Amino acid sequence: MSGESQGGARGSGEMEKNEAFYHISSQAAVVYLIWQEIRKPVDALVKRIIAEVSKSHNLFTGEAILVGSRAQDLHVQVQSCSLDYDFLVPIRYNTNLILTSCQFCKLDTQKGCLPVCRSSKTPVPANLCGNKVMVHQTPEPENSLCPHYVMTEFCRCVQEALADDPFGREQEQRQDRDASTRQSERRKFVPGVSNVKLKDMNNKPKCPAVQLSAEVNGRLVSIDLVPSIRNKEEVSKHWLKLDLSWLSDWWDREQGAKQRKPTWNITEIDKTGTYLVAKGSYWRLTFSLAETQLLKDIDADGGCRWLALRKLKKINMKQWVPRYGKVLTSYHLKTVLFWASYLNPETENWATELDGLGTLLKVLEFCLEKRHLPSYFLHSINLFDWHRSEEENSLKNRMLEVLRLEVRLMRCSPEHYLQLSYDLAKPQGPGPFIQRAREFDDFITKHQKDIDEFKEREIPEESESRD
Repeated sequence: MSGESQGGARGSGEMEKNEAFYHISSQAAVVYLIWQEIRKPVDALVKRIIAEVSKSHNLFTGEAILVGSRAQDLHVQVQSCSLDYDFLVPIRYNTNLILTSCQFCKLDTQKGCLPVCRSSKTPVPANLCGNKVMVHQTPEPENSLCPHYVMTEFCRCVQEALADDPFGREQEQRQDRDASTRQSERRKFVPGVSNVKLKDMNNKPKCPAVQLSAEVNGRLVSIDLVPSIRNKEEVSKHWLKLDLSWLSDWWDREQGAKQRKPTWNITEIDKTGTYLVAKGSYWRLTFSLAETQLLKDIDADGGCRWLALRKLKKINMKQWVPRYGKVLTSYHLKTVLFWASYLNPETENWATELDGLGTLLKVLEFCLEKRHLPSYFLHSINLFDWHRSEEENSLKNRMLEVLRLEVRLMRCSPEHYLQLSYDLAKPQGPGPFIQRAREFDDFITKHQKDIDEFKEREIPEESESRD
């Protein structure tokens, strides 16, 4: 009899888990269909714009490479938000760089310009300060590639492409075209695309992208076009040799655990190379394609890492961001996945979506507690270092503590957490869950003023990579 009761309890608990996760997972298929519907027109639009840009300036190759969440099938759509697409736009640059050191050194904007050595085959030595590249010797202005110049010229060329290539006029004239219109006259038209506009970038001087908005098949779309230098710096496996001392506390907690190799293919990841993007006064390293390759291999053992990350992103966007503001970004959570996979490579940690979510939350809570989330490829960069005023840093650190307590609550009982209507004064679940829910509610009540102030300020985020 008792066995039947226990079996019934287990069955009930399993149903609760399934119901809780179904609410988050049910829209995945719909989002994928929307993505498929929008992708081809967006690709055609970007291809057309970049082709016009390359005609205007021989610096640009005419290529555009989709990166970020769209390329990695990790995008989570939230109602009322636009569909975001990020593209790297390679430029012509023939000089090779060699990164001779990775250290914090004095920044020099003049050394942020890259030399243009047309005949030299010898790599130009450079330092890596965080993700900023600085050459050893200041190049002559007439023989250098300045980030600001590249962004200015690219923006001008895109603007001219939009003005000269009559997107708007063709949209208006579509109604007047009859069925006998010759294909050659219709070739430039991008079906389903309208209201293509260049966003105002005056308030984003350090943004590495030219940003567009458009309507595609009736849906609002945001497109970031990022000028980039491809595979011109020797940084091969540099990221594998960096300091991991920040994990000493983790291994102290995980006594007896054996460190195993992650599932991904390091050689294939290394082959993807790196890119430099123009941001502010410097060229900065980005590992967008390496991240895509890493995610491609991440579930080679049949685990549910990818699905667990999608669920955590959904929770962040639908629950945490509306309540606290944008404390954690998509890139933060993707980095947590990389580290969680490194620290917990065993398949049993990722056997189900719930197992995977628990593994992610364990590492996320550790990083929030330490206020330390290193970039997976450049460990010297702490993605929780805000580099803002003391007051803004204090506010953001308070938000990290709020999220730590929320993650701790979720780890206690994910199924009960996901079922909460967020009336934390009346939580339901096992005793430890109820106790943590009340502690969390008390903390929120005490610091509600700080939470409201943070949301109102919308302190901008400096991300190491575009997502």
